[in-house]
Amino acid sequence: MRVLIHHRTQGQGVEGVHLLGMARGFERAGCEVSILSPPGAAMGAAGEAPRGGSGLRRIWYLLAAHAPEFLFELAEIAYNVPAYFRLRRALREHRADVLYERYAFFNLAGAWAARSLGIPLVLEANYTSSTPLFRERSRLLAPLARAFERRVFRSARLVAAVSSYLRDRIVEAGLPADRVLLLPNAADPERFHPDPDGRAAVRKRLGLDGTKVVGFSGAFFPWHGVEMIVEVLPRVLARVPNAAVLLLGDGPQRAALVETARANGLLDRVHLAGWIGHDALPAHLAAFDVAVMPDSNEYGSPMKIFEYMAMGVPVVAPRLGPLQDGILDGETGRLVTPRDRAALGEALADLLADDALRARMGARAAEHVARNHTWERNASRVLATLQAGGSGRGGAD
Repeated sequence: MRVLIHHRTQGQGVEGVHLLGMARGFERAGCEVSILSPPGAAMGAAGEAPRGGSGLRRIWYLLAAHAPEFLFELAEIAYNVPAYFRLRRALREHRADVLYERYAFFNLAGAWAARSLGIPLVLEANYTSSTPLFRERSRLLAPLARAFERRVFRSARLVAAVSSYLRDRIVEAGLPADRVLLLPNAADPERFHPDPDGRAAVRKRLGLDGTKVVGFSGAFFPWHGVEMIVEVLPRVLARVPNAAVLLLGDGPQRAALVETARANGLLDRVHLAGWIGHDALPAHLAAFDVAVMPDSNEYGSPMKIFEYMAMGVPVVAPRLGPLQDGILDGETGRLVTPRDRAALGEALADLLADDALRARMGARAAEHVARNHTWERNASRVLATLQAGGSGRGGAD
């Protein structure tokens, strides 16, 4: 089977990792895969900082970051015209049997192209028009965005929702349940797996020998709640005196994190390693004893929790739907009340203080990801669902 993957993103950060992960998953499932990106976009790698780039890529970055929302949305609508012709040409050239597309607001090009050629469309949904996104969308064009969304969802042979929250909302909006597949994010066990040698080398280089490490990897944005890790550290230290924090990444909250650590006399316990490159990321995750996802949202599927677990590291995270989709509470990690600092600190201390419990959870976490949450498993589930329901066009408009 030949699969064409289309997206309208900059291809950086978690978006790029997800798209490349699915591409490799389809390949490992026996498919021939091609990716069609916007002109000038370049796919990013795991563990690298999102970047603007140059040329057309830089233009897209500046438009997304600085254009007034109304003008940005008009550009999204206009993008459909060239994208439609590029998609038709690519689908024909690659003789694609399936179009796999990452859903984006106002994007009808994939639905049009797939329908015109009689090719089934699989739509990957990471959000919908009813999702409370961090980026504010224009109210003026909101009704049009909802209309576009209804049309493209109805045109899809299958919608792959990354969380149970999104799956339920899409079904409630009228799409038949048998055309909506719950497909949380995943990890690549060939890259992310227990690594004792990498763990020892990273811990020695960072001065973490003899410590029990709470780790986080990602961008330091307010909605990730990274500051809570530093805030609960005194509670953890009261029970685990050799505890330390390792933060991989960077972002606008970095200065505040350093100041919080300084104010509490914790600068020697909080290690900020900066952005870690693609090849070095797994070894740095292996240096964690416990991973933490301090905060999240109701709709997104955080890729990092699957990478942590694949490394054999148990995860402490808030009890939110997308995290419950991936973490088995009490088996592969601990789920706590969202933004409850006392509960977060206690859960971290419980795991750091009990070596045997931590080892059992870590082994179970790696097994759970290898069995249920790999990109190949996700791709195979998409293909199996398509085959079970036939391979014709999606529902009528």
